[in-house]
Amino acid sequence: MKKIILGITLLVVSFTNAQSTLIVDNNAFIDDTPSHVYTTFTAAIGGASNGDIILIQPSATSYGNITINKSVTVLGMGYAPELNNGETSQTGNITVSASDVKIAGINVNGWISSGNSTTDLLVEDCWIAAGAYANGTGIADITYRGNVIRNLIYLNATPTNSLNITITNNLIQNLGSSALQYFNDTTIFNNNVVISDQTHYQWFIFLSPNNFIAQNNIWLFTANNQAIVDQSGGNPIIHNNSLTYHYGTPTVTDLNGTGNLDNQNPFFVNIPANNPYWAADNDYNLGVSSAGNDAGTDGNDVGIYNGYYDFDMRGYPTELPYLTEMSIINNMVPAGSNLNVNLKANANKTN
Repeated sequence: MKKIILGITLLVVSFTNAQSTLIVDNNAFIDDTPSHVYTTFTAAIGGASNGDIILIQPSATSYGNITINKSVTVLGMGYAPELNNGETSQTGNITVSASDVKIAGINVNGWISSGNSTTDLLVEDCWIAAGAYANGTGIADITYRGNVIRNLIYLNATPTNSLNITITNNLIQNLGSSALQYFNDTTIFNNNVVISDQTHYQWFIFLSPNNFIAQNNIWLFTANNQAIVDQSGGNPIIHNNSLTYHYGTPTVTDLNGTGNLDNQNPFFVNIPANNPYWAADNDYNLGVSSAGNDAGTDGNDVGIYNGYYDFDMRGYPTELPYLTEMSIINNMVPAGSNLNVNLKANANKTN
């Protein structure tokens, strides 16, 4: 029996152009006889050329730790899809050892790490369970945008080894000790929502920042023993046009910098009471009564949407339309006959 695959395979559109599109699918009964279909990522990357696209199908089984050693685009179907029985394109740790790589729509049950001399990496619309690392030597021009990032973001302790790292429009939560490490004067850290939920008072948020400026962020606190965007070592961070709020009783210490909105409720459009942690149904747009509206350094909102960015709560990648409805017209057919399926999908996003 051949399994009917109705995930991203059916939605490959003309954006592929001259590139080859390879499909990775470890589901049971998958037909892997076509030359572009693989059951493991290792086999797919081995068969790929620079510039190709690798589509990872949703599955109940993780594809395990993967290494991206070619200049490719790796796309999944989001980390909280409405269909596929909630199955995601899930991996373990992702190690990137090539330049000119894009990763989007992946449920990463581990970390993403950049190898030495990696440049021009874009990670977007991913769930990253164990942190983002850009701590090798010679790393430059790396962007994390539109992700949910847990645990930590770790750059190289030597400023010249992590240049032009952009971390923007992310939801960052479940922070560990010294969660944001070695940010420097080439690091852009703008328009993030950071939930500082550290439960150990001696834990710091930043470790050894170097001439670092952070702008247009929203800093949220949930633990009653934490009420400061603090740091250990380094130069004092300058925060501009950023908002702080504690969902408990403490007052957050005023940020160092200008244009900040200290101790202001962001009045998100929809989150559970006093619970800002990610959920697919949350809406982190700012309500009409929020002081963060049009309060950023660029005249747009503070936070992950910034007046224009289309943060996707389910992690659907920009390149692909995504299924919202599927119905089978004739669910019993004789061998060799056609199975008629109606599909509905939302169009590509615009960010």
